[in-house]
Amino acid sequence: MQHELDTVINRYDTDCLKWDYMEKWLGIPKGEALPSWVSDWDFKAPAFITDPLKKRIEHGVFGYSERSDEYFNAVIDWWSDNHQVALKKEWFHTTPGSLPAIAMLIECWSNPGDQVLVFSPVYHAFYRTIENTNRTLAISALENNEGYYTINFDDLEKKLQNGVKILMFCNPHNPGGRVWSEREVTKVCALCHQYGTYIISDEIWADIVFSGHKFFSCLRVNPDYLSKMAVCIAATKSFGLPSMRLTNTMIPNEHEAEALKSKLLAYGIDVYSSLSLLANQSAYRHGREWLDSTLSYLESNNQILAEFVSTELTKVTYRKQESTYLAWLDCRALELTDEELERRLYQAGVIPTMGYNFGEQGKGFIRLNLGCPKSILKEKIVRLRRVLK
Repeated sequence: MQHELDTVINRYDTDCLKWDYMEKWLGIPKGEALPSWVSDWDFKAPAFITDPLKKRIEHGVFGYSERSDEYFNAVIDWWSDNHQVALKKEWFHTTPGSLPAIAMLIECWSNPGDQVLVFSPVYHAFYRTIENTNRTLAISALENNEGYYTINFDDLEKKLQNGVKILMFCNPHNPGGRVWSEREVTKVCALCHQYGTYIISDEIWADIVFSGHKFFSCLRVNPDYLSKMAVCIAATKSFGLPSMRLTNTMIPNEHEAEALKSKLLAYGIDVYSSLSLLANQSAYRHGREWLDSTLSYLESNNQILAEFVSTELTKVTYRKQESTYLAWLDCRALELTDEELERRLYQAGVIPTMGYNFGEQGKGFIRLNLGCPKSILKEKIVRLRRVLK
């Protein structure tokens, strides 16, 4: 297993966004930099996923496909065994990725101009989704305690009192890496319930949680709090399947799900990729042992970066992530503008996601992908040493 994850796989010329499209989107010529700007990893999918896919491809007929009972049961069993959540088949709304579901729910559950709130800094696509659905962005800034982010509940309550229609919750949190505690999750859901605010919880990082921490889903709170809730779950981060484009959005309240069901039918999202269904089903059925080994590897990468920053980058602050394989580095003490910091990193050949993409509270930070073989990570460190000391 260690050997498999240590293997460097050439991803060039596979239409890979992270490696092949740096020049198109970032202006970085092919082959001149190590990309850390997209949140997928560089590990090969395990045989328990690829072997069933090969067999399915050999069958050779790829007509319209639906979700089988075994597909539903594989997801339900995984979430019961690993997250103590009792999913129900009727809660499932399956879409090509989380963002389409989130955007459609925003359109279903609010009107143009309504406020949609995020905890900033947060996953940059949330901002894009709010803007392009013509909603008004509301922000509750997270409190940064030397890299440890917490929710300002007083501020959150004031914002909810001011008429926020929907709260978009990232649980666990990207980019801060927090695994929100049971107390925090429960309080967020309780406040939303108190003020009649819908909550959309993106929980696609639920499986990438490191030792000493425990994920707590919004679906585990008081059943009364589920009345205006949707929770997005996926195997994409857990098993490296983002291009398979498959997310299940759980909506416990059948009445609140009706508008989304109509929209899915209107957009023709009522049949699915046979390969995506099979890959996800196989991952959930056979992936526990493999995922445990991968988490251990990612946690080791996390430790390598933390030790490097603490010993050699005296003006950079990094607190080891509790979740995700995305390091969030505070570079503000370098006293560089974001443009200067970005230019230095590009010149060194390390391409992170710049923190300003995650909101005002992300300025002066960078997000670095640790989902790679250790040899690649160590080369990134060599390059970072040149420009961040």
